[in-house]
This record gives sequence, structure tokens and C-alpha cells, in this order.
Amino acid sequence: MLKTAVIFLSLFLYSIHAEAQCTTAGQTPVTAFPVCGVDTFIQNTVPACVNHSVVVPNCNSANANYTDVNPYWYTFTCYVSGTFGFVIIPNNSHDDYDWQLYDITNHNPNDIYTNGSLAIAGNWSGGHGNTGTNSTATSLFECASDSVVNVNPTFSSMPNIIQGHKYLLLVSHWTASNQSGYKLVFGGGTGSITDPNIPAIKNATIQCDHTAIKVKVNKNVRCNTLAPDGSDFSLSSPLASIVSATGINCNAGFDMDSVLLTLSNPLPQGNYVLSVKMGSDGNTLEDDCHNSIAVGDNVSFTALPIISAQFSYQVFYNCKYDSVQFKTQNPNGIIQWQWTFDNAFHAASQNPFFLDTIYGLNTVQLVVSNGVCYDTASDSFSLDNELKSLFSVTDQVCPNDKATLQNNSTGNIISWYWDFGDGTNSTDSLPQPHEFPPSLHNTTYLVKLIVKNNLGCYDTSVNQVTRLQSCYIDVPSGFTPNGDGFNDYLYPLNAYKAVNLEFRVFNRYGQLVFETKDWTKKWDGTINGKKQPTGVYVWMLQYTNSDTGKKYFLKGTTVLIR
Repeated sequence: MLKTAVIFLSLFLYSIHAEAQCTTAGQTPVTAFPVCGVDTFIQNTVPACVNHSVVVPNCNSANANYTDVNPYWYTFTCYVSGTFGFVIIPNNSHDDYDWQLYDITNHNPNDIYTNGSLAIAGNWSGGHGNTGTNSTATSLFECASDSVVNVNPTFSSMPNIIQGHKYLLLVSHWTASNQSGYKLVFGGGTGSITDPNIPAIKNATIQCDHTAIKVKVNKNVRCNTLAPDGSDFSLSSPLASIVSATGINCNAGFDMDSVLLTLSNPLPQGNYVLSVKMGSDGNTLEDDCHNSIAVGDNVSFTALPIISAQFSYQVFYNCKYDSVQFKTQNPNGIIQWQWTFDNAFHAASQNPFFLDTIYGLNTVQLVVSNGVCYDTASDSFSLDNELKSLFSVTDQVCPNDKATLQNNSTGNIISWYWDFGDGTNSTDSLPQPHEFPPSLHNTTYLVKLIVKNNLGCYDTSVNQVTRLQSCYIDVPSGFTPNGDGFNDYLYPLNAYKAVNLEFRVFNRYGQLVFETKDWTKKWDGTINGKKQPTGVYVWMLQYTNSDTGKKYFLKGTTVLIR
């Protein structure tokens, strides 16, 4: 089938290829196959799918539809600058394959969908059979054919590739009816994508818990050449054996440069040698060019002591603050300590002495390091020796009434001392209601509570109590609002035991001039700031006695004198 710029044919072809989104590894830019110049990559089938439209430089026809239909992607690095040659050989010579080459150095692979400048060569001619690059072609880009008769060349000229640059090759199978696959062969150009370095073990490090060894290779090797049982490696010690091997990042790609070897049990402190041997899969680790790590290649490593952040502590109780002595349990080469108390960093010493003023549950965390490994431990302890003197008392008492006390003190209290401020005291934890002596005027007393705990610590709290001279409710028969500080207001006197109170004042015309439900709110003889005339005013007072529940309704007159 030939691609054409005719709009109805282009739309028809696109509808044929409206497959599902590509999810198979190798069919998206970020999961591209890593390839090598000495390799012939064989792809026997091509799963049908589609990703996105792609930009083809110099092919700007509005009717042409360039999409990575049924694609496979390949990635490689240039090791020698020069021209780049390759050929795609379809298993079925009537298949139409297209391709495009990108320089993705310092770019995310998915940038090729939005950044057309990354493309350096491509061929979308619509011709059947072999396609690729050769030295006789005249154009780096071949566009979709303008007709079904004159097909553009299926080979493009060889682009120049640059040493150290990373490239991405798209192979798109336009022929939707046949997914029979192809061969991808590199060669013919002066540039090289073959890594000259032979793979070897770079280093090995024991994991901090000594149950695994991380092996670093000097270059990427293929994930499928690693034996899962770890048989590609041997350990120079009978104290532990390798039971499995996992390629790091193999779940997201086809190659790796690190392997995690799991041990049968933790490896004791000491020096060891890790060696390469032929694995149960019949090979050692191989790179993308099929170069193998040599049997017998080895590396030495040291298992340092396993560090532990475990610690102990002792609490010393005091009156104003408590102190805690911390001690680490297992130094083993530890050179760094970081203590955190209640989520705030406090100390970097090995055995800190900490002053704590936070009563209740305290948390502590220790992070230790020997410069390579870290360990963390945490614990909590309770400081239950807080001493707090706290009480409530009736703040105003009428004649013949008693003040009721409520002891709310906390701590391991062993003694109480109450000073009522009137020359009397008590050592009960909760004294009986207290009656203050009679007085000809309102008198305020300072009531103190001193508590003592089992450590010999003391705490004191103080509250005020006012012994009222009178609680008899009455309304004055006259008042003089002249601002001299004497008899300036009209209000119900001594209404300490009145609830649901309403007090209203009327002038001689029966107009309401003042009302309140709070007996401490007083009339100053004005309305909206305007002084009212001298004369007789009628008042009404209703309330309920808080002790007896009896309701009262009173009325009378008061003379305003100016």
C-alpha cells in the first residue's frame, strides 16, 4: 500500500492504523531497544499499535500523515564520528517500512514528538521492500509519495553522526495487513556505534545489612544475559552463598550496569573476593555487542562491621526540669550521631545529656553512620513528675454564704496547704466550703494553694475571693448624674443572686428611656448622649433568685437630681 498526499487516501490510511496505544517494550521512545553496530537485530513480528504524529523536516504537505504506526524504537551511542549506514530488510518484500533517525543528546526521548529539529534523516516514501541509507542516495529526507505511480526513493543519504552523541531510530511498519517483521542491519558508513570497551566488573560493595552485594559493571550489559539464580558469580567464602541475582533498572529497560546479589545469610565482617563464572544460562554477562565479561574476572571488597543505632537512657527527675542520659549500645566504627527529640534536632554527640522541660510522652530518634551506612532507632519515654497547683473557687460570696472550692491540681502530690487569706488554713486535699468573716464593705481575699510532690517539689496557685458587704437587691430612690463619683447612676444594687433580670426606666410620659438585662449596666441619666431633665422616673425590676428560684416583680420611682 502506498502513502499518498491525497487527502481522502491519507485519512483512509490513518483510519486503518487507528490501533491501540503502544505499550509493548521497545515500541515507545522511552523503552527503545539498545543496539550495537556489529549486530543484526531481528524482529519477527510487529504488534499493531500507534503512538503519535511525528514531524518530518521538509515534508510539509498539509495532507500527509506521518505517524509512528506499528513502531519499534532503537537507541545507540556514536563512538566514532562519520556517516551512518543501515538497511531494513522486510521478511515480506511487499511490506512498506518507514524510518526516522533522531539525535536526542541531552533530550528526553519523548521530545521527538514536539521538537522537529531532533530529526536528522528519514524515509517515508511509501515504497515496498528494503529501505535505509546508502552512499548513492541524494536526500536525507524522503517524503510520502505524491502519487501511486511515482514513488520516491526508498533509501536516503547517510547522515553524519557525532562521537559521544546519543541517537534514536524509529522503524514504522505502515503495512497494517501484514506484521511479518524484518531484519535491521548496520554497516556501510564511516561512523561507528560499536562500543570498543569490553565489559568488566568495576566494583562490588556489601549492602549495609550484609545480606546482599551490589556489583557495578564498567558499561551497560544486557539484562537477559543475567542468570536469576546468581550463578554468574561466586564468593570466596563458605560463610554465605549467592542465592539470586537481580538486574537494577531491568524492569524499565533492556540493559543495566548494576546487579544486586542476594546472600543466603548476612556476611560477617571481613575481606572477600567476588569472581565471574559461567552462569547456569551458559554465558556470563554480555554487552549489546555480545562481548562477555571474562570468566575469572574478580574484584575485592570489604564488609565493615554492621552498625546499630540502638541506645539506652536513664531519666533523672527534678523540680524545674528533668534530665536524661543517653548511651549508645554498639559503636562498631560509628563516626556520626544525630539525636532528635520531639522532632527537633538537639545533639550530635555519642552519649548526650539532655535537659527536658516537656512533661508527658517524649520521643527520641537516633541516626548513626560509619561514613557509608546508616541506621536509625527510636524510642519514647514518659516524664510523669509534672507538679501543677490549680484550683477554682467562688469569686464572690454574699453574707452568710460560703465559698466552694474545687481542687484541680495534678502530679504525684503528697501534701496540700490552703491559706484562705483571712487568718485560717487547711491541709485537706479538698476543704469544706469556707465562710469568710463579716465586713462593713466589700473585702477581697487572696486564697492560696501550695502542693508538694514525692520529690519534695512545690507549686503554688492563687485566686481572689470577694466577700460582699450586702446582697440585698434594691433600687435607689434618687441619683445625681453629675460625674462626681457619688450616686451618679441608676441601677439595681447588689443583684449578685439575680438571674433572668430585666430592669427598665420610664419618664413621666411613659416613654422607655433605659432597659437592660445586665444589672451592672447602669443608666447615666441620658438618652443617646442627651441629658434628661430633673424629675421623677418610674422603674420596673423583675428577676429570679438564684438560690431559691423565687421570681420577683418590683416597681418604684426615682428622682433624677441635677
